[in-house]
Parts: sequence; structure tokens; C-alpha cells
Amino acid sequence: MTRTILRSVLAVLLVVAPARAATDVWEVFVSEAGAAHGDLGTRAATFLREHRPARDTTIDLDLLMDNLDYALRARKTFPWAADVPEEIFFNDILPYAVLDETRESWRPAFFERASAIVAGCSTASEAAQELNRRFFNEINVHYNTGRKRPNQSPTESIEQGRATCTGLSIILVDACRAVGIPTRVAGVATWHDKRGNHTWVEIW
Repeated sequence: MTRTILRSVLAVLLVVAPARAATDVWEVFVSEAGAAHGDLGTRAATFLREHRPARDTTIDLDLLMDNLDYALRARKTFPWAADVPEEIFFNDILPYAVLDETRESWRPAFFERASAIVAGCSTASEAAQELNRRFFNEINVHYNTGRKRPNQSPTESIEQGRATCTGLSIILVDACRAVGIPTRVAGVATWHDKRGNHTWVEIW
């Protein structure tokens, strides 16, 4: 009987311990965000924790901090970003991912590349149009149905040099968000004749 009880306790611990460890990543993130960026950092990190997809219970802490650091840096760097309401900033600039693509720290590299492209722009609209014209050539990614899968991360698309509408939309959303432009993906799951779908980008 004693062995049965011990096995039951161990089984519970094996189930609970990983869940606790996973929660700790987000708790540490909120704490570090507050230490680095004050109340705004705490609010931003809390928003991401409370609205994260269920699949992201465990996620790399460095990825989260890089994402937060560069999102807040963009808000301070670009005049249009400073005027974005906090609620819109949290929802449409701050997120570390767009859809269900592989999670990766894309923001630091995209901040550098996109910053150079929008250097002469004075409005978010002008900057978004400039990114749409130039960013894909900058990273050498173009429309091609030979891509490995639809919802590719930026790195996956860059490594192949190809993506379809969803992968290209993810890249453009990330490029815009990297320089403080509120952006999101929109799409049609299937056309009326059930032949294919489409994804595009909306700018706030």
C-alpha cells in the first residue's frame, strides 16, 4: 500500500513539475521586463503572458526579452510609433509571432534592416509602403509555391528564398512591427469556388 501511495505521489509530481517550470518562464519574463523597462515593461510582458497562444506555455526567455526590448526601442525611435495608443501597441506591434509559425527571435535583425529602409519616411503609411516595395528584395524572398509549408517563419522563408502569400504576409507584418507600425494578418480560408485561399496584411 505504501508503494502504491508513493507511486501516486511521484506520478502527480511528474505531471505538475513541468507545468510549474513552464509557468516560471512567464513569471521571470514579467519580472525581468519590469526591471528593465519599468511599469511599461511590466504591462507589456503581462499582456503577452495573458494573451499568448496555448502552445506557447513554454518559450525561450531570451526570445521574449529580445522581442520586448526591440519593440520598446522602436516605440522610442520612430515618431509614428510614439503616437500609437498603448492598447494598439500591445496587440499589433508587440507580439513575438503572427500565426502558428516557428517561434524565433526575428525582431533584432528586422529592426536593423527595416530601420535603414524607412530612414527617410515621416509617416507610418509612407514607411509601410516603402517596406512593401523594398523589404522582400532586401532579404531575397519572393513568391514561389515551391516553399516547404505555408506558415513559415521569417528565417525559414529566408533560407529558402521563397514563400507564398502567408509566409510573405508574416514577413511584412514583422518588418512593419519592427519599426513600430501596427500591423496584422488578414485572410480568406477558401474562395467561393473552393480553389485555394489568400492572406494579406492590414496596416492600422
